Amino acid sequence: SSFQYVQEDFKTIERLTSIEFARDWNLGLFTGNQSIFSAKLDAQLPKKGNLAYQYENLGLTNNFTGNRQQLSGAFQLGTWSIHQQGSVMKSDSQLATTTFIREQLTTKWQRNKNWIGSSLRLEDNQEQLKTTRLLTPLSQRFTEWGAFLGRGDSTKVYAQLGYVNRRTDSIQNGLLKEASRSHSYYLKSKILQSEDRDLAVFINYRRLEFTDSAKKNQPSLNSRILYNDNFGDKLVQTTTAYETASGAIAQQEFTYIEVPPGQGVYAWIDYNGNGIQELEEFEVAPFPDQAKFVRVYLPSQVFLQTHQNKFSESVSWNPLIWRTSSGFKRLLSYLYNQTAFSIDRKLERNGDQFNLNPFSSSGANLLGLQQNFRNSFFINRGKQNHSITYTFLESKVQNLLSFGSQSSQNTAHQLQYNHLIAKTWLLGFTAKIANSSLSVSDYIARNYVIDSYFVSPKLSYIFSQNASLDIFVEQQNKQNQLGDLEQLKQTRIGSSFTYSGEKKVTLNGEYSYYNNAFTGDALTPAAFHMLEGLQPGKNSTWRLLAQKNLTQYLELNLNYQGRKSENSPVVHIGSVQLRAYF
Repeated sequence: SSFQYVQEDFKTIERLTSIEFARDWNLGLFTGNQSIFSAKLDAQLPKKGNLAYQYENLGLTNNFTGNRQQLSGAFQLGTWSIHQQGSVMKSDSQLATTTFIREQLTTKWQRNKNWIGSSLRLEDNQEQLKTTRLLTPLSQRFTEWGAFLGRGDSTKVYAQLGYVNRRTDSIQNGLLKEASRSHSYYLKSKILQSEDRDLAVFINYRRLEFTDSAKKNQPSLNSRILYNDNFGDKLVQTTTAYETASGAIAQQEFTYIEVPPGQGVYAWIDYNGNGIQELEEFEVAPFPDQAKFVRVYLPSQVFLQTHQNKFSESVSWNPLIWRTSSGFKRLLSYLYNQTAFSIDRKLERNGDQFNLNPFSSSGANLLGLQQNFRNSFFINRGKQNHSITYTFLESKVQNLLSFGSQSSQNTAHQLQYNHLIAKTWLLGFTAKIANSSLSVSDYIARNYVIDSYFVSPKLSYIFSQNASLDIFVEQQNKQNQLGDLEQLKQTRIGSSFTYSGEKKVTLNGEYSYYNNAFTGDALTPAAFHMLEGLQPGKNSTWRLLAQKNLTQYLELNLNYQGRKSENSPVVHIGSVQLRAYF
């Protein structure tokens, strides 16, 4: 047995009760002193199982008393196994009385690699007002029963088929009446499992039927297929994932609310100079002092039925196994290639049809799309010995927002070179060609197509494993192909350092000088994207971060940032952060 008392004014960082505590006792916003008494009785049945009974009493000084009794057991009787957990809770408060019944029961028969079983789940939660004797909206009831059969080893290769029937009751005219019934059919399986490959398949189809004839039946399909394989003694490794999901999303509008500087995410740029905050004038803040706004979604009662497809594939080619070979195979052993592709498409679902093809053209039904492709080719990967990396990136994002459809696309070719000289000098070089575009259906002024070219040599001096100094130069050209045809020629010169002391002190800092030769209107979305929050002309930015581990569990961070533009005063930003690790 145990007893816990919590005084009303006591505040704690860690949770004292389970996350389902309020629901277990049908509590809303409760106040007052809290006392919980608990007593438990366990019975062990040799070679058969165990049985446990638990009694709990909850009391609050604001006139609430509740009693809950729980009974749980697990039994193994030859080829039969039974798992049960149930509870009955009754409470009495100043406004209402409650009876809350729960039950979960699973019975399974298994012989060798074959099994068959059944399941039962139910909840009956009835809260009644003392004044009117009517049930509150918190009251609900459902009964769910199912059957399943399977074959195999559930920890290795297996397959299980099942059916679940669920009836849900809700408040109608003051009484609990049947509101819907669902039929679910599922498959859980691990078809392949070995050192080289494995394949897992999960499929769940559900059909929800409403008693209200005005509501349409809702089918849903949720599935997941995972496949891993390797070929040629891990010369080629692949990972494939395919998922479908059915659900509903709220058709929401949003607004922006101002918060203290540094606590937000977005910055307001008054592009049209009318002094009115408009939805299309908010951008992700490039600097902490400009982050003065957060996006807040407005309540909505309009929901769209959706169907979602996800597909991802990654392939890596690693000929490292040929490092001990000779000739052409040894030459190939210095190479490495990794390819990754993913697509996430969300569609509005109409009727009983499911679009299972993640690559199909969805047209007007498309609600959201995220597509990414990345390929990286390495020579002497991670060696810093004439190491070369070529990366191709392509991404596409499309969303349906309250002010229209918005799509963005980015493509980039990037080449990186690193070489360590005499263990102290690290020579680096980066070149990049990129194209980025944004298209907003209802705000043409936000649209842009920007081509950019980037070159950056870098020289680092490594004092030790704990300290290094970098000097870099960057030359970047950007040109917008739409609207005012803005152009930017940017030169950046800077230096950075890192230091890690023996007394658990870490320092790193950077200074950069920018010369932005910009042509066009600087107060446009395209210009904001090209300048990355800086101003035309000469700019300087600097930062310093100091970290100190005070103890094993406490870390102190001191962060300072600053910037200066030709026609604006110096901006200083400082913050102190103390982190505690539990």
